[in-house]
Amino acid sequence: MSTSTEITPFSWGDVSLSEVVHVNGIPHATKTAIGEWLEYADPRDGVNKVLERNPYIEEFSTAVKLTAVDGKLRDTTVYHPMGLLLVVMESGQPKAQAAKVAIAAFVWHFCGGSRPSLRDAVSLRAHLLKALAALQSCKCAFSQRLLLDQIREVCRELGQPVPDVALIGKDPKQTALEGF
Repeated sequence: MSTSTEITPFSWGDVSLSEVVHVNGIPHATKTAIGEWLEYADPRDGVNKVLERNPYIEEFSTAVKLTAVDGKLRDTTVYHPMGLLLVVMESGQPKAQAAKVAIAAFVWHFCGGSRPSLRDAVSLRAHLLKALAALQSCKCAFSQRLLLDQIREVCRELGQPVPDVALIGKDPKQTALEGF
């Protein structure tokens, strides 16, 4: 296991954590960092209370040796992003509640809760076909990137995978059909 014993701050989107250690390239947060982000009056104690009520979260933690203020190495428990998310989901703090709503909206969107109407879907599919046709004949790298971005966005709106653009313009006989 590759672990950095150096505590560093970490930011991603609206999440800013004061104490993170990278374990195998993945940021793991301390209880203090999680509690500060959730705005507990006593950050470490607030997270400890969540963990006491929800011991299953501990399986998303690992112990690492970190240099303490006194210069000695101490075992410190740090939490994988899944553990951090579970602490947030179990917390009653206002910031945690806002995060839960954002996560629910994300899940709703990507599970089909905000699918376009049939009329919009037909329009989006027509736009997708035009963008794919334009991509086939486009020779400008900049324009190709713009068209690929449009294709990705339309596919995201339709809730379908992005087509394999390497197949555009190829005769079906040129491509091996897998599984047939």
